[in-house]
Amino acid sequence: MQDISLFPPEARCVFFLTDDAGDLTRYDDLHPAERQEVKAAVDVRKGEFGDARWCAHEALRELGVESAGAILRGERGMPLWPEGYTGSLTHTDGLRAAVAASTRHVHSMGLDAEPAEALPDGVLRSIASDTEIAMVERMRANGQPWADRLLFCAKEATYKCWFPMTRRWLDFDEAEIELRADGTFISQLLARPAPVPLFEGRWVVRGGYVIASTYVR
Repeated sequence: MQDISLFPPEARCVFFLTDDAGDLTRYDDLHPAERQEVKAAVDVRKGEFGDARWCAHEALRELGVESAGAILRGERGMPLWPEGYTGSLTHTDGLRAAVAASTRHVHSMGLDAEPAEALPDGVLRSIASDTEIAMVERMRANGQPWADRLLFCAKEATYKCWFPMTRRWLDFDEAEIELRADGTFISQLLARPAPVPLFEGRWVVRGGYVIASTYVR
């Protein structure tokens, strides 16, 4: 899934598809401290965690980091990358992925993926402004029934990029998303103070998934 349209050229993304939500193969191979993070979770959660961490380690290896140690969880679940690196992880039904880059090139990154299908009834109104809802309705009318899910994905990617820079929560109504037809989006940050006024993002629909990413150089 490495794609210059989604990520800066200095980044490396590793992903895989799976139809076995309870596969613990990669979880069992994790550093003991990583396994400890979810030791009390059900097998599906352990499998997701292990798979995403495996992707993260592979992305770092592609960047030349042979032994990254444990990638633990920080505040609000933020992955704690090795010194000098940043990135983002995502997992959803059937897909696991992680992207990493050196902080010489990228300050922070956010990646999120979701099935390319509509959100459950009532969810859109809880995450979107009137302007965003009108945008989603236009996209649906143009044959993009997953537009609300893409909006959700873009907001999640925004939060994942925001939190490592600020260590502050960012609610759904604190980022106004403009999804563009060319596969880009703008995330206008409404929370103050903000490290930058907006994030620029990219999105694709591929293999049955909507995928959104954003990064700050």
